[in-house]
Amino acid sequence: MNTKSNQRYHDMDIFMKAALLELMKETEFEKITVKRICERAGVNRGTFYSHYTDIYSMLDEAEDYLSKELISITEEWSRRPDSHKESLFTPYLCYIKEHRYFYRISLANLKNLPIKKTFKPLWEQLVFPQCQRAGITDENELSYYFIAFQSSITMVLRHWIETDCRESEEKLSAILY
Repeated sequence: MNTKSNQRYHDMDIFMKAALLELMKETEFEKITVKRICERAGVNRGTFYSHYTDIYSMLDEAEDYLSKELISITEEWSRRPDSHKESLFTPYLCYIKEHRYFYRISLANLKNLPIKKTFKPLWEQLVFPQCQRAGITDENELSYYFIAFQSSITMVLRHWIETDCRESEEKLSAILY
């Protein structure tokens, strides 16, 4: 029996998420149906509904999956001995550009860029150390810096995605830094 704790359940989940992401590359989100996802993933509708209540719940889970992957990539990059603080945004931007179809659809449907969870490694590597060097240690004051950091990056990324990522990742990384 397929339960959340067995490997087959997880494999089917990955197949369906991959199918959704593939369909998002080639089809307007509004035209994606459960039937098309199931056909692409090679699963039946019952399998889909044992995992998700609808396409929007699947979109939410895909967002969580992509956020975890983006955090992992950013943290891995920051641990590399040859990484420079100025280029810390580059792997982050490359990932977002690669999945821009997902982020564009999220913006259109959710009105927010689903990347809030991914700011922590960037904050810890870039902004927080600068705040510490400037002697800013008050938690309340630091929260304002974090909000400003998060808001500005969100708006820049939103514009970049809406303009189909025309600027290179390197150029945008330099702008953000």
